[in-house]
Amino acid sequence: MLTGVRAENIIAFGPVPSRRLGRSLGINNIPAKTCTYSCIYCQLGRTAETCNKRRRFYEPELIFRQVKEKIEQSRAAGESIDYLAFVPDGEPTLDVNLGQEIEMLKPLGFKIAVLTNASLIDDAEVESDLATADLVSLKIDAVSEDVWRQVNRPHRSLDLHSLLEGIREFARDFKGQVISETMLIDGVNDRHEEIRNLGEYLSNLRLSKAYVAIPTRPPAENWIRAASDYTINLAYQTLSGLLGSNKVEFLIG
Repeated sequence: MLTGVRAENIIAFGPVPSRRLGRSLGINNIPAKTCTYSCIYCQLGRTAETCNKRRRFYEPELIFRQVKEKIEQSRAAGESIDYLAFVPDGEPTLDVNLGQEIEMLKPLGFKIAVLTNASLIDDAEVESDLATADLVSLKIDAVSEDVWRQVNRPHRSLDLHSLLEGIREFARDFKGQVISETMLIDGVNDRHEEIRNLGEYLSNLRLSKAYVAIPTRPPAENWIRAASDYTINLAYQTLSGLLGSNKVEFLIG
């Protein structure tokens, strides 16, 4: 369990409005910036040290108690909740207790979502944990090695080919809803060839929706710029042509 921090104040938050999830109650199941990536656009800044080993952070009972209390407070305030969402300030699948936490929360009667960068999805235990959720959002910013490393700055042990294969298998077998999210960065992953390659990959996944975003908050690197309006429009046309317009949505507001 994390020490020296008032975990009660950081585990459960919201509910907050979400374009993807309606009104979601957020669950911060790991300490800030505990991540497999150090994305150049991350609004929380650089990851001091990327990691790839799953471990315990908070006791599952503590997470359950704090989420339950937050639900009760929300009900008393007349606030609705559509999802309980694991959306921490890092990578949620690094939590070795994730599956247990999802199973503990299910009797509360809400759908459960996990927003992950998918970097560990080729791990059978991670796939098993995610399989217990109702919705899983997979971050896929690039499908070519050099661009992936430039945008996401992954832990040195991670392998893009294995990751992409793991995503394919998970999206094929998962019984719930799968969505993807891509962040477009000017001059980095917004070339037409890269977007087309991304679209071709996404078109072979069983996705409910492919979301595309641009940075709207101060990023980790001050040289980062959002893709241009022209590029955003071109990306929409390209992805819609490959996936269908009903499958592509932009998060740019």
